[in-house]
Amino acid sequence: MNIKSYLSFNGNAEEALNFYAGVFNGTVGEIYRYGEWKEMESPADYKDKIIHSCLSFNGCTISMADTMPGTKADFGSLGHTITIFCDTEQQLNDIYTKLPVGGQIKCELCQPGYAKLYAEILDKFGVLWALIIE
Repeated sequence: MNIKSYLSFNGNAEEALNFYAGVFNGTVGEIYRYGEWKEMESPADYKDKIIHSCLSFNGCTISMADTMPGTKADFGSLGHTITIFCDTEQQLNDIYTKLPVGGQIKCELCQPGYAKLYAEILDKFGVLWALIIE
C-alpha cells in the first residue's frame, strides 16, 4: 500500500511545484495543462494552468494541480499535515531553512520525547508540514 498527497491550488500550482522542487531537491515530472485537454472546456486564461503534475524526491511523490475554474481550494484550519520523515539531520535542516520562506514556523525545531528532532512549518501556500527524525 502507498499513500500519495495531492495538493490543489488556486491558480498558483506551478509556483508551488517549483518552490517545493527547490525545497526538497526534487524532480518535476510531466506537467499537464488545462489547454491540452480537449475534452474539458476551460476559460482562455486557464489554458496554461496545471491540471496534473508530479514532484518526486527521495522515493516520495506529491501531485499538484490548480483547482477547476470557479472552484476554490482551502487546506483548512491546520486540519491537514504532510509529515516528512527525514533520514538525516542535514536533510531536515536543509528543508527547515527553505520551507518557511514566505510562510511561518509553527513549531520551532525541537527534541520532543517522541522524536529526535521535530518542527512544523506553515508554508506560503497554506500547507502545514511536519519535519521529523524519529
